[in-house]
Amino acid sequence: MKKLIALLFILLLAGCAALRGEPAAPPSRAVPAVPAPVQEPAPAPAVEPAPAPVVETAPTPAPKQETLPGPTTGRDPILLKQGTFKKVVHPTSGLARIYLLPNGEKIIELFGFDTTPGPGLAVVLHSGDVKNGYVVGSLIATQGNYPYDLPKSLDVSPYTRVAIYNKKYNVVYGEAELR
Repeated sequence: MKKLIALLFILLLAGCAALRGEPAAPPSRAVPAVPAPVQEPAPAPAVEPAPAPVVETAPTPAPKQETLPGPTTGRDPILLKQGTFKKVVHPTSGLARIYLLPNGEKIIELFGFDTTPGPGLAVVLHSGDVKNGYVVGSLIATQGNYPYDLPKSLDVSPYTRVAIYNKKYNVVYGEAELR
């Protein structure tokens, strides 16, 4: 049994030597010497990471400034009035903007708009009495950005507010003061 174990041990050493690329030693009956410990390779010298490549980007244009009526190129919409929605009865936020388009049409745009859902909500231009204001239309959605067409003949100058109004319950959810 001892001879079998010794033979297996020699075969094992010969296999390890073959893996290391050394010639295999012929088997012998003598007890083989203990192999020398394997030396760990020396650590590689520290290498500093290469600097990140410089990426040139085009300059960011300044945000477009909104203008009040005045000289225009005839291609850009003209901002006539705008205001920020505030809560009256229900949380309401976002912007209301009235534009004169180059073709003479007018729109009111709700931008970044958010309000509480409710039945029969409408967008109403008014000057203090929402019941007698100009109903622009039913509220399209309670969140998002969307425009409403206004008649070309509608003079928006007397209107100082835009409200989200529930006529059934006579409740103003929120409104924006137009300037």
